[in-house]
Amino acid sequence: MAWQVIVPVKSLTNAKSRLVARPGSQREDLALAFAIDAIGAALNCASVETVLVTTGDPLVQDALGSLGVSFHQDTGAGLNASIVEAASTLPAGNIAALVADLPCLDSRDLEVALACADTLARSFVCDAAGIGTTLLMATSGHALLPRFGTRSRAAHAASGAVEITDPLQRLRRDVDTAVDFWDAQRIGVGPATQAALGSRQHPE
Repeated sequence: MAWQVIVPVKSLTNAKSRLVARPGSQREDLALAFAIDAIGAALNCASVETVLVTTGDPLVQDALGSLGVSFHQDTGAGLNASIVEAASTLPAGNIAALVADLPCLDSRDLEVALACADTLARSFVCDAAGIGTTLLMATSGHALLPRFGTRSRAAHAASGAVEITDPLQRLRRDVDTAVDFWDAQRIGVGPATQAALGSRQHPE
């Protein structure tokens, strides 16, 4: 079944401030690279029909314009509101919201998660910490109802979304802190993140 995937990308200003050992310009480069690798995985996923990036940063739009994605202007109303606004512009069908800070993501993990979601009204994948959410999905005829933010795993479960429990290591490994990023490099990051780091990472 075909899916339309929304990827919110925040402004690069002060991006990834918890990667404290790195200067601001490198944090911006890494945040953009994370998004490029996540979006690339989505575009290479057989079940993904459309990728819609919602952002208020023209630098992000310029950098991602050649990837073959569509854009929705983030009005600044907040992450969940931005996702809802973006979803309202899409035709009826299966819709997913994917976080952008997934430098390890590959199309296989995303394909598995979307296949699991095909028979469910709403479903989600939690992050590696077991607290947040990296992917929220709603099949045709059902509202996405995003609850991203603090303890979003519990919030999405409380809203009736079904948790996808497959291991999906690459889909779960979001990056906020230096420890997260170390683990992402252990797993193996995508080409854009490799380039931003300036060296090849060891394979998984």
